[in-house]
Amino acid sequence: MTGYNFDFLISALVFLFLLLFHSMNQKKLQNINGKIFNYFIALGILDILFDMLSTIMMASASACHTEITKITLTIFYMMQALVPYAFMCYIYSLRSYHGEELKNKFKLWFIPTLIILLFIFSNLWSGLLFYFDPSGIYHEGAWYLFMYIYVFVYVLLAALDSIIHFKEIGWKKFFVLWEFFVIACVCVGIQAYNHQRLLTGFGLCLGITVLFLTLNNPYAYTDRLTDTFDNTFFEQWIQEKLYEKKAFHLLSVDVYQLKRVNKVFGTSVGDQLLIQVAHGLQEISNSIHIFRITGNRFILMTYSLEEYEKCRNGILKLFEKTFQVNGEEISFPAIICGIRNGQKLQESDVLLAYIEYLVSIAPESETSLLIQGDEKNLQGFRYEQEIERYLNTAIEEDLFEVYYQPVFSLETGKYITLEALSRLRHPSFGPVSPEVFIGIAEKSGQIARIGYLQFRRVCRFIKEHEEIMSQIKNIKFNLSPLELLSHGYSQMLIDVIREFELSFDYFQFEITETVATEYNENLYQAVTGFLDVGIGLCLDDFGSGYANLNTVLKLPFSSIKLDRSLLSGILDNPQIASFYENIVSILQNMGYNIIAEGVETEQEMKMLAQWGVDLIQGYYYSPPVPEKEICQVIE
Repeated sequence: MTGYNFDFLISALVFLFLLLFHSMNQKKLQNINGKIFNYFIALGILDILFDMLSTIMMASASACHTEITKITLTIFYMMQALVPYAFMCYIYSLRSYHGEELKNKFKLWFIPTLIILLFIFSNLWSGLLFYFDPSGIYHEGAWYLFMYIYVFVYVLLAALDSIIHFKEIGWKKFFVLWEFFVIACVCVGIQAYNHQRLLTGFGLCLGITVLFLTLNNPYAYTDRLTDTFDNTFFEQWIQEKLYEKKAFHLLSVDVYQLKRVNKVFGTSVGDQLLIQVAHGLQEISNSIHIFRITGNRFILMTYSLEEYEKCRNGILKLFEKTFQVNGEEISFPAIICGIRNGQKLQESDVLLAYIEYLVSIAPESETSLLIQGDEKNLQGFRYEQEIERYLNTAIEEDLFEVYYQPVFSLETGKYITLEALSRLRHPSFGPVSPEVFIGIAEKSGQIARIGYLQFRRVCRFIKEHEEIMSQIKNIKFNLSPLELLSHGYSQMLIDVIREFELSFDYFQFEITETVATEYNENLYQAVTGFLDVGIGLCLDDFGSGYANLNTVLKLPFSSIKLDRSLLSGILDNPQIASFYENIVSILQNMGYNIIAEGVETEQEMKMLAQWGVDLIQGYYYSPPVPEKEICQVIE
């Protein structure tokens, strides 16, 4: 029987040593949960080790070794008291407690554990748990079952705590903890019924193995391609550092041309470049705190400004040179964002959003750029955060406004069409730039809802002012890429027009160059649906950098707006003027109505008139005005 028990105990000991080795060697679980888990494994090893030693010494039943056996067995009982406490600490570390709050929880639960430890220690004189007769034979004490009751109560309390806080822990962790409870209770129960079967240590080993494989596997937090930390571990690790309020500094590296490299050279080359970048970052920093957050973004952490400066300069040098893969030299530039004292941002989500903001404000470049998270950029980020929060309120309460900018016809001398433009006013900051709130709405997936609300407002305005439609041809309404390419959205707009009993030829939807270049089935269905009911199409922002004549020919546009950027320099530079004139001539010969955007001066207007441009939109004639003023402007 003893040999059988030792087989299980030896197996458990070997397993736990291997688990501790892998957990410590990988250094992946450096947060508080990982440290407690390592302590838990170590206590499990000591528990089994002293279980084996005390069993061997009791089996010898030698009177001369009685005191040593008694001490060994006492230590074993102390380990049995500490293991449940360590497990309770482990459970608390899975929850959102941090810093002093977590330490206070540990102290609270250690009080009953300390009482038990003192009781076990007193057994050296009292013999209430166990004692040895003069011949060295082991005997159970009057309170022998007390240890089993203590362990059972501790496990029961831990189980109840997990039930009460299962939403905070999460379903996955909750079920894993209950696997541990079941294994522990079964093994403790068997040994309580027949104490000669030493299964408690083996059950402990099985439970810890389950935790290792499911919750604390260090290899699960490693990016397989680059051998850096992954995003999951970054979120855990950074949240803990933020709660500790210890200073740390961060460098984000975005290799923004990864898609181009994958397209031109293949994904295998792109993977090799990512591996080289990861190795380069590791050599620069000598730090294990390097994370791959997304497919093309790495984050490197430092704890001193001196190390931060060193790493920043090293990363800039890394991307100054070309990378070599399969004998080819490949340029692989990056956007490097530096954030000092990242702990001041207080939340991991805010920190990641700030990095995203810094990347978004980086100018277009073919070389590597450094964007420093200074006070000015931080203020800009805070501003966008506030606008994003307000955006939810504005959508729920429909606080947006529609402004209308008229288009003037030089031939008739009248305004003949209107463009509907979304506007938003913040109660504290005043008017919000459309580029800001529309960009935020597109990122958050709210642009379609805003567009739908605004289109209903436009239709309501037309219904209430149908006399305007006798003076102008149509109202132009902008559709963002996410709106137009969203399945079923075009039909929703058509249904709104029907709901207000309006004529479809009152409307012309403006499509940007960006959408037109991404021609696909959804776009084709939307355009077909509009044309079938009589809604016109206008290509917006032509010449801003994406479209070409091939794009124009793909879709049945009736009007084309020339982007205001094309006007820059036409009064001073004959070549620019000639370029603009030729574009007008070509498009007019193809049968399109041409609208010149951004006209601000009389000189620009007269030059456009010489080139045969009839439709003018810009501040020279009228800025965008609110609903209540547009009627006066038209009249």
